[in-house]
Amino acid sequence: MCRESLVTSVSSIGAPRGKFVHIFLNYHVQPSLLSALQASLTAPNARSKSDHLFEQECVTLFSGFLHVLGVPKSIGGIYGLLYASPEPLCFADIVEKLEMSKGSVSQGIAFLRQSGAIKVVEVAGDRREFFEPELGLRRLASGLIKEKIQPLTMETKDALTRLKQHADGARGGQNEFQMERIKQLETWRRRLRAVLPVLSALLGPKNRK
Repeated sequence: MCRESLVTSVSSIGAPRGKFVHIFLNYHVQPSLLSALQASLTAPNARSKSDHLFEQECVTLFSGFLHVLGVPKSIGGIYGLLYASPEPLCFADIVEKLEMSKGSVSQGIAFLRQSGAIKVVEVAGDRREFFEPELGLRRLASGLIKEKIQPLTMETKDALTRLKQHADGARGGQNEFQMERIKQLETWRRRLRAVLPVLSALLGPKNRK
């Protein structure tokens, strides 16, 4: 690699850094060192683009996945961002990278912490809270059962009560039809309530010996 080519490759670097590089290149430098310097100047940009695409893909993936389970896409995006990051991220990092409001990020972090989907870690020399994703499927699934599915069974119970009240006001065949639908919902609810303890036991924390 000739010196002129390397000078051209760093011409976009602003002063004073660019000036320093040009002064440095005026001295006799071994070709191997020139190649290493050029790589150090160009490689970070390539990695940055790749990292950004990887990050976007993870945010999209987990936003869609958790949304199917009834979790807002914004919360799935926060988890996806942390999943894609090789380093822990603080609150400000998440706000900046996802371009979300502080309120949305605060609510999302609170939900993810409560469900056990993320954990707080310490970073030396920094007093802020940093977050990492919980990677265990067992922990994630049990957290979603606790935070989303179990409350849903209670909401369904209240909805069934209201449906019965509406059905009582229906006439003739319409009343019979609505009552049959209500019975079907009650059956689903009973089965779901029967399955939840089994799922919680299977996906709950393992007992340590």
